[in-house]
Amino acid sequence: MSKYLKCTTNKSPISYKCGEKIVFKIEAKNNSQPVEYVFIKWSVRCDDGKFMTDVFKFNNHEPLIIETTLDRPGYVHLYATVHMKDSYADPSFDVLEAGAGADIDKLEYCDTIPEDFDEYWADIERMVAEHTPEILYEREITEDVPKGFKAYDIRVSVPCDGRPASGILTYPDDGKKHPLRALFSGYAIAPARPEFRDNTVTFWINAHGIENELARVEAEVKYHKELSGYGMSETENASNMTTYWRNVMIRDLVGVKFAKSLPQWNGKGLTANGGSQGAFQATTVAAHDKDVTFLDINVPWFCNLNAENCGFMAGWRPKFAEGLRYFDTVAQATRVKCPVKIQARLGDYVCPPSTTTTLYNCFSGIKAIDFLQSGTHGYHPPEIEKSRLRYDPANPTGEIKLGKYRHYKGGEYEVIGIGFDSENLEDTVIYRSLENGNLWVRPKWMFEEYVSVAELPVKRFEYLD
Repeated sequence: MSKYLKCTTNKSPISYKCGEKIVFKIEAKNNSQPVEYVFIKWSVRCDDGKFMTDVFKFNNHEPLIIETTLDRPGYVHLYATVHMKDSYADPSFDVLEAGAGADIDKLEYCDTIPEDFDEYWADIERMVAEHTPEILYEREITEDVPKGFKAYDIRVSVPCDGRPASGILTYPDDGKKHPLRALFSGYAIAPARPEFRDNTVTFWINAHGIENELARVEAEVKYHKELSGYGMSETENASNMTTYWRNVMIRDLVGVKFAKSLPQWNGKGLTANGGSQGAFQATTVAAHDKDVTFLDINVPWFCNLNAENCGFMAGWRPKFAEGLRYFDTVAQATRVKCPVKIQARLGDYVCPPSTTTTLYNCFSGIKAIDFLQSGTHGYHPPEIEKSRLRYDPANPTGEIKLGKYRHYKGGEYEVIGIGFDSENLEDTVIYRSLENGNLWVRPKWMFEEYVSVAELPVKRFEYLD
C-alpha cells in the first residue's frame, strides 16, 4: 500500500450550507498509521471562484487544517501532494484530491431541454422499435468460460449507417429464464469482454460496434485514425444528427432490444449498468427503453455540459454544443422512471461532483447516491469514507417508523428505536428479530435502501405495521 494523505471534514462533506465554514483536516498515513514527511503543497479551488494555495511544513504529526467557505451552491476541490527535500512530489505518497459541498440540493441544470427533445428521441425509439436485429456474426467463446455458462461474441444489424451493435453475451446454461443486465464501458476504443453473473443474462455492449475478438491494444491500433478523439468534434456536435453519440445510442438501444429477444430472458428484471461514459450510455438506455427496471451507474460522465459556462469547475468532456443538448446525461435523467443508484467521488474532476449531484437532483423517482471522499475518477483511497443521499417519493422525509418489518429475504423484525453511531454520529436503526429476539443495529441509509433482486429493485425492509 502506498503512503497517502487522509482527509476528513468537521461534518459530513455534503452537508454544509453556503457561508458556513468548511474545515478540512489532512494527515499523512502509511497503513493507517502516522508517517513523517517534509512538507505538503496544497491548493483549494471552489465553484464560487475562490482559489487558495500554500505550503505546510511537517511538525510532529500535527494535522494540516484548511478552512474555506462557499458563497454559492457547489463544491470545493482540495488538491495536495507530499514533498520531501526537493520541489518534486514524493512518488511514494498518493496524490490527494478531496472535496466538500454546500447547499448541494440546490444545484440545478445549467441548460434547458430543447423543445423538440422528446420528438427527436421518439423518432429514434420508433426507428429501433421497427427494426428487427439480425445476427451478422456469432462466435461461441469457450476459453475461460466458467462451468455452467455459455458465452458468445455477437454483432447485430442496426437501422443506421456505420458499424453494427456489438457485444459479448453470457448466460447460465441451465435451460432457465433469468433477468438481464446490460453493461456499457467507459471512454475508450475498446471491445466488450465476458462477464459472468449467477442467474443473470449479461450483454456487454461496446460503444463502437467493433470486433470483440480484438485485444484492446489491437483495437486502438486498428481504429486509431477513425476513432481517436471520438465524440469530441465541435463540427459534428453542432447538430444532433451528426454527433457521434447518435449512432452510439442507437447501437445501444438495438443491442438491448436484441438481448430482450433471447429466450433466456425472463421478461422482467432489466438493469442498465455502466461507469463514466458507460453511465452516460446506461442512463440514456433507461430513459428510452421502458423495460429497464433499475439503473446502476458509477462516476457518471457527460452531465450538465454547460456547467463551465455557468462558472462551475470544469471536467473532461466535449465542449458544449447545440447538438449535445439532446444527449446530456442530466437531460436524459429527467425521462428515467426506474429506481437509480449512483456512485460518485468528491475528488473526481473528470466528472466533477457538481455535475453528478445535478444529475442526482434531476432524477424524480427512487434514487440514491454515494459520495466517496478522496476518490477520483480512477482512484479509491485506502481508507473509505462515504456520504450518502437517499430519496423515495413514497417516503420523502426518510422517516423510519417503529413497528414490524419484513426483510427482503423473508425474516420479520421489530424496529424499537433510532440511535446514533458514537464514532461518526450516523443515524442507526435498532431492531430485534421476531424469531429469536436477537438485537440488531444497522445504518439508517442501509435499512431504508433498495437492493437489486433478480435485477428488480426491492426494499431491504418492508414496513408491515
